[in-house]
Amino acid sequence: MDILNINEKPEIDQLIEKYVYHSYEPITSTDLNRPGEIRINIETQDMSLHPSKSYLVFDGKLVKNADDAVYDNADIITLTSNAMMHRLNNLKYQLSGQEIESLFHPGQATTMLGLLKFPDDFQKITGLNQL
Repeated sequence: MDILNINEKPEIDQLIEKYVYHSYEPITSTDLNRPGEIRINIETQDMSLHPSKSYLVFDGKLVKNADDAVYDNADIITLTSNAMMHRLNNLKYQLSGQEIESLFHPGQATTMLGLLKFPDDFQKITGLNQL
């Protein structure tokens, strides 16, 4: 009995035809500028989820200081690579209250992953995706 037959053509499962993305808002959407937990709940729904294809979208404005003075178009602004992930201390993925995965310092972890995964030529599209 052959367990690993490398002469046969591999079978590719293509049952998933497309991905449909859904938007979810944090529960505490009143003031996200305060320290504390930001929780996004996805209630029981009749769908199959693929968490590795999910992503976070940060929407906001960049201000100069606490008085909400915004930058002008002529101002030069430099953000570190993967800047938004450096704003978070811990990410947790839980399923029915059971912790599946936890990531401390996601900015550092995802920056290291990006440096290993993508070329260091930031003039190309893969480098620009690191922010």
